[in-house]
Amino acid sequence: MMVDIDQLADQTLKLLDDSKRVKYRIAIMIVGPPGSGKSTLAEKLCSTLNNRFNQYLDCDSDAEVVFTQGDNDRLDLVADLDEISANLYSEMAQNDGISRDLVERIDFKPVRKSYDDGRVEVIGRGGQPNAFTIQRQIPTIRKHDIDIARIIPMDGFHLSRKCLDCFKDPEMAHQRRGAPQTFDSNNFLQLCKTLARTCIVKPPTCESENCFEFISRTFQSMPTIEIPGFDHKLKDPTPNQISIDPYTRVLIFEGLYLLYDAENWQNVHKVLLDTGAVLIWNVNIEEGVIRERVAKRHLNAGLVKTLEDGIQKFETNDLLNARLIQSNLINDGNIVSIRND
Repeated sequence: MMVDIDQLADQTLKLLDDSKRVKYRIAIMIVGPPGSGKSTLAEKLCSTLNNRFNQYLDCDSDAEVVFTQGDNDRLDLVADLDEISANLYSEMAQNDGISRDLVERIDFKPVRKSYDDGRVEVIGRGGQPNAFTIQRQIPTIRKHDIDIARIIPMDGFHLSRKCLDCFKDPEMAHQRRGAPQTFDSNNFLQLCKTLARTCIVKPPTCESENCFEFISRTFQSMPTIEIPGFDHKLKDPTPNQISIDPYTRVLIFEGLYLLYDAENWQNVHKVLLDTGAVLIWNVNIEEGVIRERVAKRHLNAGLVKTLEDGIQKFETNDLLNARLIQSNLINDGNIVSIRND
């Protein structure tokens, strides 16, 4: 059974409508094992939401985009973080942005680096390759082609290959890349906390009842947050690839470990749930289906030379991760299971 994207979009917009007067943003979580299609679902949902909003702007004669300048872009979203020490920053500057001593420190609390131009870089145990940036940025005032939904993928928080080289067992770290410990879970959790704080900002007052009309008339100043993506050709994270700007009203979190009940990952669900405006979809799928999908993906990506090698890679890494999640899944009544066979 394939997922009905329009149905997911309807549910998302209902939550946005129900929350519009008290929450500037809502959060969506799409979780599933490797090969479950969660990334594709997130992309389709994001595209559907943005297309519907822009159709409203283009087709409704009363549509009006209003942007309110205020002080919210000055919000200090990471006031609880310490400034990075001069020694640590110097070490990272001399070592491609990482610290060898931190790469396996899942207890490391991220730090901030404040720049003279007002930017704040938030750095976790993966160093600058997995950092995200907060800045005050006056956006271009747009009347059309506005993306109100944005995907927040976990992929950009893969520890770089240079980080994996610094593990106590680098060979195993590379072999098991994609396992929980090979992500900068410290900084991904910090990103979730930061974005959650933007969700609970109250929008400007507006009398409109229609959801899209309300959204279009209540854009306001907010810090712009730039997060890392993942370059599949370079096989490493790429800083500042994805931008969450003041027009973003729906955050679609997508990833493997968002409901993993261990180490830093176990707090992601709670942080987003505490915003009071979140939908959580867990994609269930048979192992046989994901085995074929992931093996073909490895082959097409050039990671293996034959489909048989792709299956072996799946069974010695991806399948282990899928089973690990299944046996350590957060149990919560707010989680909705969906099929994507």
